[in-house]
Amino acid sequence: MMILVGTRDSNIKNGTILNEKCPKCNEENTLHFSIYRKYISLTLVPLFPVGKTVFINCNHCDENLDYEDLTESIQLKLRNEKLDATPWMFLGSIILIAFIIFSISNYFEEKDETSILIKNPIEGDVYNLKFSNGYYSNMRIDKVTKDSIYTTHNDFEAYMPYEIDDLDKPENFSDQKVYYSRKDILKLYQEDEIIKIRRK
Repeated sequence: MMILVGTRDSNIKNGTILNEKCPKCNEENTLHFSIYRKYISLTLVPLFPVGKTVFINCNHCDENLDYEDLTESIQLKLRNEKLDATPWMFLGSIILIAFIIFSISNYFEEKDETSILIKNPIEGDVYNLKFSNGYYSNMRIDKVTKDSIYTTHNDFEAYMPYEIDDLDKPENFSDQKVYYSRKDILKLYQEDEIIKIRRK
């Protein structure tokens, strides 16, 4: 999926500036304003607002006026306009923060579970592995004795950690038989080469 970061504008208020004359045609109560809130978006989902823009048009002479060209009195009235709250513009940030909190919490829960399971391996456990070359795979525990652990490694590797579980299919485990001592297994875990244990 393509992720696009950019800025967008949303119209948050429109109205007429009362009891003020147009600097161009001198007509009163003809200045119409539109206020737009600019926000940063991530694939069209708003992250947070970054400013606002004001457009002014005279309904009588149809002139578009710059904010800087208005009198101090008109500028003050525009600054005092009460704007509706726009919490939806923080939607993306809220989702992002919630996702980060969930990911961190999930990581530590898995870490705690793995630290317990690594001390008591049983037949059928599947260990997710991280290799020194940056790739990921897994191995299956075939047999456990008092001092030894016999495993079969997966024939395939994944580029991203979230793809590892998809490799866990019976046909992907063939002839890569590897023997470990219990100390070897603990060392692999301590060196972060075993990153997750799934017990079925």
